[in-house]
Amino acid sequence: MKHTLALLFCGLFYIVTACHSTNSTPPVLEKKQYIFTGSNRCDTAKNAGVDVSVAFVLLKDDTEGSRKINDSLRRLAANSIVGWLDSATVAEHPDAKTDLAKAASLFATDYEVVRKDMGSLGGCWEVKTTADTVHVGPKAVTVKYETMAYTGGAHPNSNLSFYNFDRKTGQMLTLTDMVSDTTALLDLVEKAFREQQQVMPQNNLEERGYFLRDGRFFLPANVGMSPRGMVFYYNPYEIAAYAVGPIQVTVPYTQLDGILQKDWH
Repeated sequence: MKHTLALLFCGLFYIVTACHSTNSTPPVLEKKQYIFTGSNRCDTAKNAGVDVSVAFVLLKDDTEGSRKINDSLRRLAANSIVGWLDSATVAEHPDAKTDLAKAASLFATDYEVVRKDMGSLGGCWEVKTTADTVHVGPKAVTVKYETMAYTGGAHPNSNLSFYNFDRKTGQMLTLTDMVSDTTALLDLVEKAFREQQQVMPQNNLEERGYFLRDGRFFLPANVGMSPRGMVFYYNPYEIAAYAVGPIQVTVPYTQLDGILQKDWH
């Protein structure tokens, strides 16, 4: 009987240890690259055409969670192009949301339509996306997508997005999944924001040129985990003028006790 219990205990210990080890180990990454090679790709001599490139990563772990995360990462890669298409085009070609080649082809078609309507354009249209993991914890992984696009105008547009995933289920996490007290978090981020931007607590942010919502400070659309702490990223135009550029605020994990759910970092 004692021998049987000992074997059972050892078996349970092995299972728990193995599961913990799997979750704590950084996943092996597979790098992917897509480059548009259509007939109307950018011709630098003529300064006409389109240039599309998307570099992203997938997880090589053979688990249900990793497979679901990879499905999301593929969609996000395609959507970095789809986001520059008009809604009618996307509605007519829903497969572009998951097919990089299709999305790039539609982007090139849009370019040709505009070029014919206007007679000529002042250069190539471009979409360039790069993605990589930012942080991997026992329970969650954070992936960053950076996209630069030019479709005419005074300057290119850039955008950075963070996506957080539950490593076990593959579910994309929302802020409320990871944080138990968003009000306390807002106060911490505003304090860190003011310190970084050198704005005293008694000074009005709107009077300093920042964009607020109904006169109130707000958390950005993109929040992620990093080795140093929780990252809050405001893209250009989100809280300040384009000339100010993006604003990134990091709150150390030591300040997030009682706010950040256990083990998400």
